[in-house]
Amino acid sequence: MNVRWMAVFTGFLVDWFLSLLMMLFAPQAYLAGPDLTRPSDVLMIALLTLSTGIGGYIAGRIARVDRTLNGFLVAIVGILIGQLGASLPRVLILASVVSCGLAALGGYLSRFPAERSPQSPK
Repeated sequence: MNVRWMAVFTGFLVDWFLSLLMMLFAPQAYLAGPDLTRPSDVLMIALLTLSTGIGGYIAGRIARVDRTLNGFLVAIVGILIGQLGASLPRVLILASVVSCGLAALGGYLSRFPAERSPQSPK
C-alpha cells in the first residue's frame, strides 16, 4: 500500500469545495432534511456523491500509484471529518457508502487517459 496523503488531501479539498459550491444552490427543503420523495433532493444527493468521485479521480491522478486506494481514502477522510459535526440522516449515511465506491472508481479511472512520458530531445 502506497498512500500519498497530499493527493488524498487535495482530492478531499476538491470534493469539499464542489460540495460547498453545490450547497449554495441547494433548495431550502434539502437543508432542512433530505427526502427521497423530492426529485431535487435526489439530484442533490447524486451530485454530492459525484463530487466525491471527482475528488477520488483527482487524488488518483496526483498519486500515480495505488490510485484506487488513494481515491477511496478521499471518501473515508470526508466521512471522518463529517463525524465531527451533527449526526447525519440515514439517507446521507447510505449516500456516504455510495460515495466510497464512486471515489474508488474515480481513483481507478484516473489512469485513463494514460499519462504521456516526457519525450527525449532528438
